[in-house]
Amino acid sequence: MPSNIIDGQACIPNISTAERLKRLAFGVMMFLLALAVLTILVFTGVSHWWRLAIFPLFISATTGFFQWRDKTCVGLAARGSRKLGVGAEERIVEPEELAHVRRQVRKVNLESSLTAIVITLIAFILPVIR
Repeated sequence: MPSNIIDGQACIPNISTAERLKRLAFGVMMFLLALAVLTILVFTGVSHWWRLAIFPLFISATTGFFQWRDKTCVGLAARGSRKLGVGAEERIVEPEELAHVRRQVRKVNLESSLTAIVITLIAFILPVIR
């Protein structure tokens, strides 16, 4: 059972470095897309309420980032699996390990949700530029 320390707590990765980089790249792409959409919304002068529509982009971006940082894939954990090597995913057979990974998933989900909410609220209050 591989383990690392993240934020002073043990981390049991369920994804490899290559898989982590995929999630980081996805998160960066979603964040850039969200910023592009926000820029269009700010400069076209549409209602501030339309800015709430970019929340899904921000949640995708932050989830990608926190999965990368915490070495934890939400989807794999939901299936009780990990992908640590080049091959296919494998089941996590030890109940303690699976429980630990699922706790990490709850942390990823909470942090990504709160971060996306804050970013969306900041986007919401930006002034309209014409």
